[in-house]
Amino acid sequence: MPCLGKNVMAGVNAIACANMALAGFDKVIPLDETIDSMYKVGQMLPSDLRCTGKGGLSVTPTGIKIFEKLN
Repeated sequence: MPCLGKNVMAGVNAIACANMALAGFDKVIPLDETIDSMYKVGQMLPSDLRCTGKGGLSVTPTGIKIFEKLN
């Protein structure tokens, strides 16, 4: 459930980015460099913070109850 909001926002962001690309937006940093940089940042994060269900809202009492109900 906590990822639902992030996924909705990512979808809206993707549409906005597509519109910018179609409009000829001039990017400052090439896509390949951006992807490489984001990958490196992700690797620096502790594994519990990588949307694995091991941290954040997933380990709150309500998050655990939802998990148990679904399983």
